[in-house]
Amino acid sequence: MKLKTIRAGLFRETRPPCGTIQARSRHGSSWSTALSFVALLATCPCSTSAAAADIPALLREAIAHHPSIRSQQGLQAAAEAGVSAARWSFWPTPSIASERAGTGQNDAVYRGGNTVTTVRLQQPLWTGGRLSGHLDRAQALALAAQADFETARQRLALRIVESASDILVAQLKLDAYRQSRDVHARLLAMVERRTREGASAQADVHLAHSRLDAIEADLQSARAQRDTGLDRLRLLVGRQLAAESPDARLPPHLDTELDLDPLLASARQHSPQLIKAHAQAKVAEAEIGIARAALSPEIYVRVERQWGSFNAASQAPQNRVFVGMSTAFGGGLSSLSGIQAAQARHDAARDDIEAQQLAIDEQIQGDLILFRTAGTRRAGLERARRSAAEVSASWERQFLAGRKQWQDLMNAARELAQNDAQLADAIGAQYLTGWRLTLLAQGVDGVLDDALAARQAASGAEPSAPPPTGTFR
Repeated sequence: MKLKTIRAGLFRETRPPCGTIQARSRHGSSWSTALSFVALLATCPCSTSAAAADIPALLREAIAHHPSIRSQQGLQAAAEAGVSAARWSFWPTPSIASERAGTGQNDAVYRGGNTVTTVRLQQPLWTGGRLSGHLDRAQALALAAQADFETARQRLALRIVESASDILVAQLKLDAYRQSRDVHARLLAMVERRTREGASAQADVHLAHSRLDAIEADLQSARAQRDTGLDRLRLLVGRQLAAESPDARLPPHLDTELDLDPLLASARQHSPQLIKAHAQAKVAEAEIGIARAALSPEIYVRVERQWGSFNAASQAPQNRVFVGMSTAFGGGLSSLSGIQAAQARHDAARDDIEAQQLAIDEQIQGDLILFRTAGTRRAGLERARRSAAEVSASWERQFLAGRKQWQDLMNAARELAQNDAQLADAIGAQYLTGWRLTLLAQGVDGVLDDALAARQAASGAEPSAPPPTGTFR
């Protein structure tokens, strides 16, 4: 049973309103638009793109259609069939044997019939733990198959989040570069007019053209990044995704002061890799029992009924009951070597458990640091972006008054575009690490259950399960 220790108070989904930017024709309106764009970035972690489309909804679609999930489901069904087969091995084993002999006329032994048919039913009474060991091994393999299935779901979810993050960053950069293109186009028109009037040099026009061309190249790169992410997401989900979506974002908002230890405990509890490592240890432990059972004899009871006899003609069917013992030691000391090999595999499996725990701890600690750093970096870049926009607007007025050079104005415009790109990267990093922490700590089922509970709460429907209580605090 999986216990959810991450709660809605710490993993809450909000959707702040995103305003639209209206361009103005009066002097200096581009800088006002730029300042509005800063406000948009500050309140919206994503524009209306398919980048941050409802992650749980994308997960449900991908899990339902992706071939890797179907493959693991087949392997899981095979492992469950192995458990059923191991249980059936405790039951009696039926067998039928029929032999026909061709003999010479002077054969002194085979004087009866030429056909003998025997039906047997053999039941093991004691196997030294061999049957129990095979059952334990099959159950552990089934648990490992279940862990492989959950691993496939987790990897698919992480790939979806990574693709969505790439689209989010690309869409934010597209918006930023479009704003910068409008600014550079207006500045180019202004310097061309001043050049015609003799107030500016032709070199200023060339500089404006080169900066505008650079922005266009950045636009193409961001558009290619977005389209590539959409293609990856389409292949994962199994349907075509539009570049623009009206209800496009479901970002996680984690508490940046989240305690690390409870987060690590929850991630260990929901880690399919760690569950598989424990299952592999159980497999190795069962194999030790099977190897030791090879040193013990098997005691069995067998009943049989025989029709015909090679020794007596026209013999009536005979019934017999046997109690016997058999061994299967193997060649030389191979049974002892088998025990040593099984013990070595068990020791290796226990070490793998510790290795998986360290890997989980490393992932969680690294993502939490990156998430906090991205949030701090984002806040600083938003403040820097607002200040840079105000300074640039002031420099344009000073340029028109003859107190600033054209190079200064162009550098300020480029700095704004670069700041917007850095801000997009910070938002994308916060988005990616936030969702990754959520998936690792809650598990895929936890994310889907929380999304379902949120939809039911929004619609006023009764929740399908009691809401979880408690927090990491």
